[in-house]
Amino acid sequence: MKKIILISSVALLFAGSQICGCGSCSQANAQSPTATVVKNEIKTIKLKITGMTCAGCSNHVTQVLEAIKGVSNVELEYPGDVATIKYNSKTTDKEELIKAIEKINYKAEEVTDGNSKSAVKKKSCATSCGH
Repeated sequence: MKKIILISSVALLFAGSQICGCGSCSQANAQSPTATVVKNEIKTIKLKITGMTCAGCSNHVTQVLEAIKGVSNVELEYPGDVATIKYNSKTTDKEELIKAIEKINYKAEEVTDGNSKSAVKKKSCATSCGH
């Protein structure tokens, strides 16, 4: 008989903790971390970067892009001058990426269908990165 009483007491305790009727249990579950997790909006953009004339330029651009909050990955092809950037669109946007590149005296344009929107003249390395 003790065994049956013990099992039913545990079952009642478990059931009472799950469905207490106070209203706070359902409210606590609605505020759980899984209910408020913000989904990352990871996007990928390809930018044609002009003005790079050496590996030092490429490294400089990569470092600047990696320092932007929300950028998770930068792959920059040099030669080729195309950067593939993965970023969280909730934290940054493509305009901010382009402005950061232009701030260090390079030009950047989004690559669409394998081509940049327009051709831009290359600058001499001395005006870009000093190499």
